[in-house]
Amino acid sequence: MTLPLWNCSASELHARVLAGACSVEQIVAATLERIAQREPDIHAWSWLDAEGALAAARKQDHDGARGSLSGVIVGLKDIIDTADMPTAYGAALYRDHRPARDAALVTRLRRAGAIILGKTVTTEFAYAAPGPTRNPHDTAHTPGGSSSGSAAAVAAGTAGLAISSQTGGSTIRPAAFCGVVGFKPTHGLIDSSGMKALAPSSDTVGLHARSVADIALAFDVLADGAAPSSVGTPIRIAWFPGPHAAAASSAAVAALGQVRHVLEQYGMLFGMPDIAPADVAALGECNSLIMAVEGAHSLEPEYRLHRERLATPTQRLIETGRAVPAERYREALEFVERHRIIFDAAMTNGGFDALLSFSAPGVAPPAADGTGNSLFNRPWSMLGTPCLSLPCGFSAGLPLAVQLVARRGADLALLTLGSEIERWLAQDQSITG
Repeated sequence: MTLPLWNCSASELHARVLAGACSVEQIVAATLERIAQREPDIHAWSWLDAEGALAAARKQDHDGARGSLSGVIVGLKDIIDTADMPTAYGAALYRDHRPARDAALVTRLRRAGAIILGKTVTTEFAYAAPGPTRNPHDTAHTPGGSSSGSAAAVAAGTAGLAISSQTGGSTIRPAAFCGVVGFKPTHGLIDSSGMKALAPSSDTVGLHARSVADIALAFDVLADGAAPSSVGTPIRIAWFPGPHAAAASSAAVAALGQVRHVLEQYGMLFGMPDIAPADVAALGECNSLIMAVEGAHSLEPEYRLHRERLATPTQRLIETGRAVPAERYREALEFVERHRIIFDAAMTNGGFDALLSFSAPGVAPPAADGTGNSLFNRPWSMLGTPCLSLPCGFSAGLPLAVQLVARRGADLALLTLGSEIERWLAQDQSITG
């Protein structure tokens, strides 16, 4: 059975365009039709440039220009600057703000032939105040945050690829809640210039897509200096439910255990890494403290000039950060730097290709309860490691996922491994059935 164009993976559509089996304009038109169907309920987009996308597609088709992302329809989280579209950073304060130039990653996407369809909804300044986006699987539930619209757009079939960001858990958690693949690369590997800063120590460009192959296709365009891909034989996985495992739901615990069982059936070896759970918990606390301090600095002009126009969570973050003594901030940074070295050594000395843990505490909570808890994401964000969220079934009609974490710089190896695991999970009836 042939899938409709909006439901095909980005890599499949790219291959079709290169083979002449469909035009870029047909893909854009199909995506816009899907948006007309789902957007009234999902609200994933803060700005759509339908005419601009169609015009860019027609020009590509007319010129015969084909790049490494031709046929890929992209949504950009609305903290990423674009000169031809408003960039509001999820804030009423910046409604209709038009940046002077594109972010560096936008320039790369356009040069590779990607069609930028518009801006996806973000929480205010990529922190906590939610926007209108709802989970495509059940609109009574959150899609997660802060990259709410990016994950929801991919899950709803209204974008083939979406660019997101992660400072705490803003790429991995929405991916888990919406049942799509989410990837947070090694900190700094993708140029984030032109992306609104919150906490530069951990701000990282992220990606949402329908498959690991789609992520890899875009990562190849966006990343600088990624190390060559290599995984061990046999593959070794560090088993690490983590210090907050008791906070995971029974469904999430069962899913993590089932994924381990499947991977062992395919010959992967599991072991316990030499990582202190208490230190990982402390890294999560460092993430919260550092985010507050750096957020207070990044958003100081907005707070000083327009405090009353900021959402309450944003005000609280800034005020918390302003109250942190400088010595506590320095100590937190030093703790993080020491444990980056410790984590890399534990993975290397244990011969581990990746660590397996939870992506989120469970399924997406009701929208009225907020965007969910990032306690399973914050430590890895602080360490700057690459993280990959893979869907692994459903509970009560909502997606579940697991998270793979690797050493800094091992992004390509993690994507290679993730592609294999994705294929194995898709073949397991206990997960897909």
